[in-house]
Amino acid sequence: MNRIPTLLKNHGIASWIFALIAGFIFLNPFPHVTALKEISFYAAVGLMCGSIALKKTSFLFTSPLTVPFLLIFLWSSTGIFFAVDRTNTIHDLYAHFIKYVAMYYLFVNIFDSRVRLNALACTIILSTACFCIWSVSYFYLFLGHPIGQQLGVDVFKEIPTNIIGIVTVFGILLSLQMLSLESRTKHKIAIILMLALMVLTTLLTQTRSTFLALFCVLVILSLRNRRILLFIVAIVILISILPIKNRLTPSAILQKLGRDPRISISYTYIEVIKEFPIHGIGFGLQSYAGVDFLKKYHDRVDPAKRTEMIITAPHNFFIDILVRLGIIGLALYLYALYKAVMMVIKLSMSKGDPYIRNWGLSLFCALVAFLIQGMFENVHSGPAAIVFYVQLAMITILWDMKRGERKVPHVKS
Repeated sequence: MNRIPTLLKNHGIASWIFALIAGFIFLNPFPHVTALKEISFYAAVGLMCGSIALKKTSFLFTSPLTVPFLLIFLWSSTGIFFAVDRTNTIHDLYAHFIKYVAMYYLFVNIFDSRVRLNALACTIILSTACFCIWSVSYFYLFLGHPIGQQLGVDVFKEIPTNIIGIVTVFGILLSLQMLSLESRTKHKIAIILMLALMVLTTLLTQTRSTFLALFCVLVILSLRNRRILLFIVAIVILISILPIKNRLTPSAILQKLGRDPRISISYTYIEVIKEFPIHGIGFGLQSYAGVDFLKKYHDRVDPAKRTEMIITAPHNFFIDILVRLGIIGLALYLYALYKAVMMVIKLSMSKGDPYIRNWGLSLFCALVAFLIQGMFENVHSGPAAIVFYVQLAMITILWDMKRGERKVPHVKS
């Protein structure tokens, strides 16, 4: 007897937990709904704790990522004593790590079957499609920006243009996966329409790193499914007819990568790393936000290489971790990534169950896309971080399915 579905059938406490956490993930990409997201998340946590206390359900922490998460937490906690901003480090260690890990375990425990994994994917797809409709309509129709302007630039503060791409690429990959599972014509048409919305929105961001990530993972998917090549051709045709083609040509992407200002930004942060190589400056995301703190490191860089203005964010997944947690902290994050990548590779190569194998490949591509995009953007907070931890949770859920290690306890109704 499964712990969550039984309670759902009885419209018990787990139905509320399910609905709340689904609402939380649905609201993820939308700006100005922080209060609703917080209410959904903490209400789900509270109900889950109450359900466990009343012995109506169980909560498992068994996961290949549990040890890496614990090591990251312990190292980050010791870094409080060396942090340049202890208050912010304590705050962000909770808000941008402990909270996300708690969310990860909620997802692993709640969406622990094929039906609920598919439900989670459908929730994310619907959420992304609704966000695409809202963002495109608001930016181009309501605000009147020309179609050639990058979606959300200087307008969407809570979800910048590059982060929009992280959300939509994940939605695209989930849509392709669900499309392969769906047999009902009406549902296929609905998914295709939402997929088209996500592709259009992704292109309108005109973010080269997003396009690079999308192209790379679609090529990977095409190695197993040749029909993806038709999808790539359709995207290329769409690019050619939109007033964005000059930014998304192969030469433009290569030129951007070669002259990306993020290279100049990194020089300043390399100087910070030189001074704090082992423990970093502290987990706090705002530890380097002070211009006064960064100025002396910015001044050390050759004027020909550094940026004119001081940029208070490294815009790179790995440099961000290295600056805040030092070499050891980065090694621990890489250990967690290694575990996740090994899990998803084994899932994608599974010979027994095509459902697990196909899902494994889709999530492998999602993780690859995220890491490519993470090389060019800050992804350790907000919608991007939630996408990352949801990906890790989905990988873990599939891993449990494959290994058949999930012990299903008796659940009281």
